Amino acid sequence: NVLIPTISPEALASGPPLASPDQAWYGFGGIGDYASSHGNTPEVVTRAHDIRQGRFDNLPGDAIEDAGSYDVVVVGAGIAGLGAAFEFTKSRTADQSCLILENHPIFGGESKRNEFDVNGQRLISPQGANGFSVPAPAAVEAAYAQGDAHYYAELGVPREFTYQSWTDKNRRLEFGSDNYGFQYWLEATVSTGYFFDPASGDPKARWVRDPWRNELQEMPYRSSDKQDLLTWRYGEDKPYAGADYEQWLDTMSYKDYIEDVMGLSPAVTAHADPILASSVGLGCDAVSAYAAYAILLPGVNAFQPAELRDFSDFERHSFPGGNDGFARYFIKRIIPNTIEGADSFEDILNQPVNFKAMDRAGQTVRLRLNSTVVRVEHEKSPSGSEHVLVTYVHQNQLYRVRTRAVVMATGAWVNRYVVRDLPDSYQAAFAEFQHAAFLVANVALTNWRFLYELGITACRWSGGFGFSCNIRQPMTVGDYQPPLAPDQPIVLSFYVPFYYPGEPVRTQGILGRTDMLSTSYADYENQILDQMNRLFSSAGFHARRDVAGIILNRWGHAYVAPAPGFFFGQNGRPAPRDVVRERFGRIAFGHSELHGNQHWGPAADEGARAMRQVLETV
Repeated sequence: NVLIPTISPEALASGPPLASPDQAWYGFGGIGDYASSHGNTPEVVTRAHDIRQGRFDNLPGDAIEDAGSYDVVVVGAGIAGLGAAFEFTKSRTADQSCLILENHPIFGGESKRNEFDVNGQRLISPQGANGFSVPAPAAVEAAYAQGDAHYYAELGVPREFTYQSWTDKNRRLEFGSDNYGFQYWLEATVSTGYFFDPASGDPKARWVRDPWRNELQEMPYRSSDKQDLLTWRYGEDKPYAGADYEQWLDTMSYKDYIEDVMGLSPAVTAHADPILASSVGLGCDAVSAYAAYAILLPGVNAFQPAELRDFSDFERHSFPGGNDGFARYFIKRIIPNTIEGADSFEDILNQPVNFKAMDRAGQTVRLRLNSTVVRVEHEKSPSGSEHVLVTYVHQNQLYRVRTRAVVMATGAWVNRYVVRDLPDSYQAAFAEFQHAAFLVANVALTNWRFLYELGITACRWSGGFGFSCNIRQPMTVGDYQPPLAPDQPIVLSFYVPFYYPGEPVRTQGILGRTDMLSTSYADYENQILDQMNRLFSSAGFHARRDVAGIILNRWGHAYVAPAPGFFFGQNGRPAPRDVVRERFGRIAFGHSELHGNQHWGPAADEGARAMRQVLETV
């Protein structure tokens, strides 16, 4: 059940209405190095709207010329930008230098952490991206294959981890290690409850625990819908025999596949909607069936090898701050002094960030934070220019830097406005990228006795705020040893997608951003506490006693939502991502969205590929 905001046709034509975010909108940020950078900051939102509204179309003459001399400028210090800079350190010649410009107060993109202090206990949780699998040893030994294994080997990430143990013999509880697995893939190994009450169509409030273990018998669904859900989840039919099944899947939405190809009920689509939206941005009616195939969702996963469809030995991990662990490994390799301490797993994850070390003269790579790039263009014609001009805003002052090449490790929503001399073919390709908003709300608890009493560590519901939440089994790292006991602090995380079935894809993205950007911190706080009361009050939850703090992480363009044709193209036209993967003069584009299903390893690959392309020109 979704309340759709009212937006005028004019607003839909130009994008979400301008927000005026301030610190009251931004809200509590926790403690530590990431406290001032949780989600998109007020300044980032304001500058993005300035760019979209054309404020920098005609630049004033007072831009300060950056005195630095750089062979390559990387725009963006998310995982793709860090992957580009890491590639630069490996592929550069001895005298080449690189500047990274990042618009947030700290590196990492959506791979950042929130930190709390609850009654003297430090707690860490992801701001967004989290969850990974350790590559098979054979893949690491093969090295230099694309993706996670390649970086796992080069960065030196450990292959084994320790988690806080569950020692209560009175209640058997199973925990997820990340914030995604319990939604489908690892639900059988996590103590998961489904909540039903009048708001979801059930006559009285009740919980159904681990419903798949008894084939949905306790679920308040029609018998035919139960059977369709079981067919969806466990069926192994492959309704297409062609060798080009991947391209075939990309011709339709996941809803088309579920309802038209598999012949299943819309109830199945409704169940799958939030799972897909949490992973890829929007629901089944908007996203390509190939995207569902790539993340091993049911039905389409019948085309995958049998070993990939068996999740019984599927092991997932999450660093305390999610994929911020990978971001910190990258930055330690690029500018070692940025993370204090030794080159060890414990220090890379636990030691403070040395902000002064990022932007020192004479370094091979420099990283400049709080710097929003507003204009990029070749000095002359793209084919004949020897330099690119990059204009950015830092501390409310315009700066201009002249460089030999640029890697845009940013998304299509930025590139189409910022790169001023783009050919029509690139503009048309970028216009096909559709993006979805996402909200991560981390709720620090003084205790989680109410979950213990319910016998769950994760839950799902329909109607209200979000659709699921969970507590993780905490990874322990060095002196970071968070407890795992029901009367001790922990973080409860809500991963909240915005999707509007039946609306066009672009409209869904705009509606989601509008909803998220126009809601105040206080309103979200009330929604979260109301939802928690609805779910947990019967088990003894009391907000004033049990909630220590809430951090909101708002990501306006968290996901590219890959509609049909995104991966392989349509009607004889190339896929838009293939168009923009080609270098444009001295500018190349590398961002996680080009992979379609966004993940840390492929994101770094995209940045590295773009860096190799521009190094050809310098």
